[in-house]
Amino acid sequence: MKKAKTPQNKEHAKQQHCPTCIRYVKYNERYRDYVCDKCIKQAVDKDGNSIAFFNITESGHGVQGKYMEGEKLYRSTLCIIKGVKCNAEEAYFGGIVIRPVKKEKGSKTPSAKEVDKKGLSEA
Repeated sequence: MKKAKTPQNKEHAKQQHCPTCIRYVKYNERYRDYVCDKCIKQAVDKDGNSIAFFNITESGHGVQGKYMEGEKLYRSTLCIIKGVKCNAEEAYFGGIVIRPVKKEKGSKTPSAKEVDKKGLSEA
């Protein structure tokens, strides 16, 4: 684990939190805002249907979503977790990482109610 030095020359472990539940997660230099495993299980589409994401290939590449009810594929990488709009993406060394969608400068982050009204594609 990487250590950060303070002015008193004490070493402290770098800390990182899940952006949706504020639970401590393992520090990751590349993905400083990734969603924890417990929250990933709560991913839903704009209509509240549970979804899960997986890699398309066995080697850990590509991203695909599917509805938990049945085997129908989900055709987006966007989801909502605890009212936070998130995006699933292929992790650098394979696997899936889910992170909050970054807002553009000057734009307001939509609330969960606004996302429900507009839909994920417009929010």
